[in-house]
Amino acid sequence: MQISTAMFCDFAQVREGLLFVSSGGVTRSLRDELPAPIGVFLAMVIELDRFEAQQQHTLLVRVIDEDGKELAEVNGTFEFGSPELLLIDEQPSIPITLDIRNVAVERYGPVLANIYVDGQILHGVNLHVMQSPNS
Repeated sequence: MQISTAMFCDFAQVREGLLFVSSGGVTRSLRDELPAPIGVFLAMVIELDRFEAQQQHTLLVRVIDEDGKELAEVNGTFEFGSPELLLIDEQPSIPITLDIRNVAVERYGPVLANIYVDGQILHGVNLHVMQSPNS
């Protein structure tokens, strides 16, 4: 199992098993004053092998600041569905989006979203919360 894609974006949704991302690859969140909402979605694609596609998995995302303070935790379960419908060489994958726009940040600096599947960290995505130049 691996995460082939993970990014912050302005908007993301899953429709009919497809990931739609608008303004993906956000690396900065400009805020006039703090505390403020982080203002982004987290989008990812998890690739599975055929054995993993037959099981239910746990997902945990921890959003932390540079000192390791937890800003948010999102958890749940996912499963592929019907692996018998896959073509012989088709890679099972699951697109997932998380709306974390309202997660509050209290200071400027780096924020990290660590992505865990079945208790194992698979990926981290960085974002820098910065003061807006217009402030």
